[in-house]
Amino acid sequence: MISSKNDPDYIFEEYKGYTIASHKENVVGKDIDNVIIVYKSDEFPNNGFIIGLDDSKLSGRRKSVPNNIDDAKAYIDWSIKLREEKTKNVKPDIPKPQRTKGRKI
Repeated sequence: MISSKNDPDYIFEEYKGYTIASHKENVVGKDIDNVIIVYKSDEFPNNGFIIGLDDSKLSGRRKSVPNNIDDAKAYIDWSIKLREEKTKNVKPDIPKPQRTKGRKI
């Protein structure tokens, strides 16, 4: 696991408020053995997303797909776009006045 940006096994790149950690043995093209982890810069090194790793199955082995640095940047762009759309669709929370139970006259 990565504990600091001084890790000699990784090359670090900042992209749109995210930190991309790319293993020094990665190849330029898409490769199943490339190790690329994306962190929100303020969450480094605690919460990272491993590019090209599908562990959405309930059972069985994780599945890796070929990936490269462009896939990491595409993931970041997608994540930013999704967050922007989510904030646009949020309606302001306007409290409704509570009905009081009073005496009927």
